[in-house]
Amino acid sequence: MLFKLSFQNFKKSIRDYSIYFFTLILGVSIFYIFNSISSQTAMMEVSHAKSDSIAMMNTALSAMSVLVSFILGFLIVYANRFLMKKRKREFGTYLLLGMHKKDISAILLIETIFIGMISLFIGLAIGIVLSQFMSLFVANQFEANMKRFVFVVSDRAIEKTFLYFLLIYFVVAIMNFIMISQSRLIHLLNASKRGEKNRLKNPVLCLFVFLSACLMLSFAYYNVTKNQAAMTTEFDVLLQIFLGIFATFLIFWSISGLIMLLLKKFSFVYYKRLNSFVISEANNQINTTVFAGSIICLLLFATICIVSSAFTLKDYKEREVAELAPISASLSKSMKEDSYSIRDVYKEQSIDLSNFKEMIDIYTYHTKDVLTQDVLGSYADVLNFGENYNQGQEELIHISDYNLAARFYGKEELSLEGNEYIIVSNFENTVSFYNEGLKVKDTIQIGNTKLKAKYRECKDGFLMMSYTKSNMGLILVPDDIYFSEEQRCKNYHFIQYAEEKEHDRKFTEWMDQEFSKLLVSKSGAWSEIYLSTRTNIYDNSIGSSGMVVFIALYLGMVFIISGAAILALKEMSDAIDSKEKYRVLRKIGTKESDISHALFLQMVVFFGFPLLLAVIHSIFGIQVCNAMLNIYHSERIFPSLITTGGMIILIYGGYFIASYLCCKKLIRE
Repeated sequence: MLFKLSFQNFKKSIRDYSIYFFTLILGVSIFYIFNSISSQTAMMEVSHAKSDSIAMMNTALSAMSVLVSFILGFLIVYANRFLMKKRKREFGTYLLLGMHKKDISAILLIETIFIGMISLFIGLAIGIVLSQFMSLFVANQFEANMKRFVFVVSDRAIEKTFLYFLLIYFVVAIMNFIMISQSRLIHLLNASKRGEKNRLKNPVLCLFVFLSACLMLSFAYYNVTKNQAAMTTEFDVLLQIFLGIFATFLIFWSISGLIMLLLKKFSFVYYKRLNSFVISEANNQINTTVFAGSIICLLLFATICIVSSAFTLKDYKEREVAELAPISASLSKSMKEDSYSIRDVYKEQSIDLSNFKEMIDIYTYHTKDVLTQDVLGSYADVLNFGENYNQGQEELIHISDYNLAARFYGKEELSLEGNEYIIVSNFENTVSFYNEGLKVKDTIQIGNTKLKAKYRECKDGFLMMSYTKSNMGLILVPDDIYFSEEQRCKNYHFIQYAEEKEHDRKFTEWMDQEFSKLLVSKSGAWSEIYLSTRTNIYDNSIGSSGMVVFIALYLGMVFIISGAAILALKEMSDAIDSKEKYRVLRKIGTKESDISHALFLQMVVFFGFPLLLAVIHSIFGIQVCNAMLNIYHSERIFPSLITTGGMIILIYGGYFIASYLCCKKLIRE
């Protein structure tokens, strides 16, 4: 009996709340897809650097799945609680007919098992199929060789999906049991009459709260964009976040009353067709979902910022790598502890140089005449980094040697007069230190020669290649400044591979993984030699940015699904409650097309307002994210926004259309 009743309720729930069932399936699918990436990437042929990045990405995605499970768990529990609230009258009828609470709990438990098992199996089936396409996307992002591609089913991902979702369904069952056990018959039977009340009805107060919220947002927007320099503490940052969240809540709290205030002033709009009905319904929906609407808006805002910034970062890193790694390889070696040059090491290790098309060597120097405090002047005291920092010897290089490296790199060459010097750096913090120092002191002295800064700011440049801007500072001096061999600081060595080796994958992998081993002295005769290759730098950059993209996509999809599902379920629930209103409209002769149009407009407002506010937040939020990620002047921000917009349209818009069609069907029944 209970089983039969549960099965009937299950079929009814799928029909009436198909979006809830669809959300469960979609959540299971996405959870499996991203947790199966480790199995999908296992068959890819990638470089050692990319392999390390993929391993880190899989670890991060696995850890992120814990957070995602909490989000999906909250969504499922919230939706279930919402649906149970709408079924309270049904449960009251069961009690009135003599059924015990434990029997109702058993019915709900069986329903949960039905829904959970079916959503798990269908979701996993869809996830297994879609994960194969995900593997192709991963391969494209990491530029992997997919010759060994085969259809893969991840046992580990299946086990994790089963475990996490069974735990969520268990929590749902427990909450349903508690809800039934604590319910009173009178409350269950009158549940439909105990609707949420509007919390704010006074239009004047609504206007005041709305304007106050706008001022808060304006203040926060200004601080996180134009006034970033003034935010020096964590409290300053947290304050802007709090203002943004609180102001969003106030806007949702006040907007319904504000709409009524404004539109009633324009009677030609308010009383046109079914506009008064649409406005009234949308007003009630927004007013009864203040908290949920605020959360959904913030989820959409987070999605837009996270996903768009992730794609922008990936593109920016790829472009930056082309600038920071323009040649095949660069090497550096300290000359303080021994006299071995890098070419001496080649000879000592009998390294074959025929694979190299071109090589150049340059040296930098140290002298006690030019310490950090000599360059920064009184600004060194302002920094207060300590004596060790102030007494550090600056790295010096002859202008001709620097220009030799610049030509090899394809960078701008510089020029000096006999009494000038130039500071070169590309590390952001160091650049700011030197620029401030040049404002208070623009001269240095080497021996008897006094030099004056040609520029009152750093010039951009580097010697050693890296996947980040890491040149801590070089001082370019005229060629006639004499340095002894004992004053040599570092030997830099630049390599361009032979043309036939330039695109040879096996050779480049050998350079990245094995060549550095030949440079190590087993007897300790020479200092460590650092090797940086273009392929290694590129692969590291691709790997790190790819990892960010996938984590962003994972969170973004879950955020959108959560927000859209809550809105859709609320809209369907309200449609069931409003059936009688639509019957009245039909009885007074309203056309079915006008009713459908009214429902559509109502849902546009309900779905559109959180998205609109999220977009406004994102205009400023993206700037903050890009600043935090050191993304400046990227040409790919707009395409990244298009990609993010496409994802939102596909998922959020899909929920909107599905909700409209379901609600349209419900109000006709």
